Amino acid sequence: MKFSKLIGKAEKFVKKHKQGHPVKPVKLNELQQLLGGKVSRYQAKLADTGDAQKRKKLETRLKVVKAQLKKSKRLSTS
Repeated sequence: MKFSKLIGKAEKFVKKHKQGHPVKPVKLNELQQLLGGKVSRYQAKLADTGDAQKRKKLETRLKVVKAQLKKSKRLSTS
């Protein structure tokens, strides 16, 4: 799944939860697996990349994906 779609999906779950709608655990687990996959792929790409500009972009994306994963884990505990 593309970065922007994945982040949009995560934000949608957070917004639904804030509005008081229940989030299905199955969907939340699926989202967490996708985010976890992105984290591992970005870390692998970061290790292989020597270009400073690409590294900065990957570091930013990795930071965003990790934040979304943290938010989704908070939703699963609440």
